[in-house]
Amino acid sequence: MYGQIPARIHQAVQHFQAGRLAEADALLNQVLSAQPRNFDALHILGVIKAMQGHRDQAMELFRKALAINKNHSFLQFNMAKALSDTGRDAEALVHHRRATQLRPDHAEAWLNYGLSLMNLKEYQDAALALEKAIQVSPGYAAAWCNLGMARCRLGNHMEGLDALDRALILQPDLAEAHNNKGIVLDELERGAESLVCYERALQINPAYAEASLNKAVKLADLNRHEEALTCFDRAIELSPLPARAWNYKATSQLSLGQVDEAIASYRHALTIQPDYPSAAANLGRLLVQTGDFSAGWELLEQRWQSDEEPALQIQTQRPRWCGASSDRPILLWGEQGIGDQILYGSILPELLSLPQKKLIALDSRLIPLFSRSIQGFEFIDLAQVSDALDFAAHLPLGSLPRLFRQSIESFSTARHPYLFAERARVAELRTKIAPAGKVVCGVSWSSTRKFLGKHKSISLEQLLLPLASDRFHFVNLQYGDTVAERQALQNMHGITVQDVSEVDAFHDIDGLAALIAACDIVVSTSNTTAHLAGALGKEVLLLLPSGKRKIWYWSEFDSRNLWYPSIHSFTQSEPGQWAQPLEQVRQYLENKSWN
Repeated sequence: MYGQIPARIHQAVQHFQAGRLAEADALLNQVLSAQPRNFDALHILGVIKAMQGHRDQAMELFRKALAINKNHSFLQFNMAKALSDTGRDAEALVHHRRATQLRPDHAEAWLNYGLSLMNLKEYQDAALALEKAIQVSPGYAAAWCNLGMARCRLGNHMEGLDALDRALILQPDLAEAHNNKGIVLDELERGAESLVCYERALQINPAYAEASLNKAVKLADLNRHEEALTCFDRAIELSPLPARAWNYKATSQLSLGQVDEAIASYRHALTIQPDYPSAAANLGRLLVQTGDFSAGWELLEQRWQSDEEPALQIQTQRPRWCGASSDRPILLWGEQGIGDQILYGSILPELLSLPQKKLIALDSRLIPLFSRSIQGFEFIDLAQVSDALDFAAHLPLGSLPRLFRQSIESFSTARHPYLFAERARVAELRTKIAPAGKVVCGVSWSSTRKFLGKHKSISLEQLLLPLASDRFHFVNLQYGDTVAERQALQNMHGITVQDVSEVDAFHDIDGLAALIAACDIVVSTSNTTAHLAGALGKEVLLLLPSGKRKIWYWSEFDSRNLWYPSIHSFTQSEPGQWAQPLEQVRQYLENKSWN
């Protein structure tokens, strides 16, 4: 038998190269029965097992081979690939590194090294590895393709596009490059072009699950929800673990008014992948939106791990506060933007009866307003939070509802309004913005919120053309540079929106509160202005997008908003279409009795 081993290995190699894996497998097992430490048999059989999908067996064979010879570049290459294919990229790195040290001219080893680094989000090192692959093989389209994504992840989108275009010049039918180019164009907000790229990828490879999912998400983003549902179903059909597709499918279902179906989709995603925090958080928001507060708040505790809109986490070793009274100080801190901090601030008055010292960490712009409005707390700058502060336990403000808002009835204890502008400043501003005989209408129309901002926003022209009337005097409550938009509206349509230059609506939140309080009514889209006006008790006519883009806290129960009773909501009946809610606002303003 021993004398036959070289011949049998040679014969096994021939079977392997001809694709006769079962025959090669049988011969190599015969060799290993006689020589359990035969390096070539262990290595080749490991490759066969990997090709057959038996990666655990493959890695065990590779480990035995490595115990014999750690300096075989292709063995290191194959071990790295097997680890990476099972999602163990961190373990794979040592083998990628050794494979490329032993064979610096092995372009595919550099490519795989780069791919593992990409999976680990080590984009700078990934780009260096992929550039090495290109140095070895300048015409390596797959390396150019992945280098494009690495550069994109480093924020160099245009350089990323250049690399992807180079990949497509070298290999026009590389479906992955078309898909990746779509991703980059999407991040550059060139949605129509990105959709073309996804469609091209699917023309080349109709079974490309990721491209199908990307196309579906983009169709949903473009409000083409019926088409999107078809693509989501195709992605689910193609993908072995389609949890992401079920999660995103719910977006289109919500936009089409299919609430029960959306809940079922989120649940299906969690059945497939129980540790899927984005789906859990999305389901939590939807359950809260439909009145299932207890289950919803519990699921929303997984928002910290969500990759869609991750919440800010402070660095502390102190335990979480459970809501109990004690003699030990607590810290409550704002995890999200100003609007959310205002929203959850509505619960703070209910904590006044607690005996312990209460530190409330907020965006510094909110501190003057909150300090004036809610006594009995020590308000501090969120940016200054550290374990050096005197607190025994902490809780993010977004987790307060889990303790204090378990039912619709629990909102009845809330104080409205709960924020109060500075009276003298309100009076001063009123003299500047209130022409005799006019109703002062504050307006805000835009949101910069990532992902959702463009869906929540409307142009100033689109907002005011239906609402303009001799009865109203419009005042700018919008943060940011609005000069060009206001001037264009004046020049083209003769509609004036007064800007109060001494109030910086972005930096001076206390001043913005006074300006809002000086108005008779506010018309706004979903942004900080709406939250602030609602907290001040100002009447607000709120324009909202449809479906998932309508944020959960704007839901109404018995025709009222639980968080801000002075807000009246006007929601799109069709995604992206503002004409109908604007007409409703116009009628409301026209029919309202002004004292």
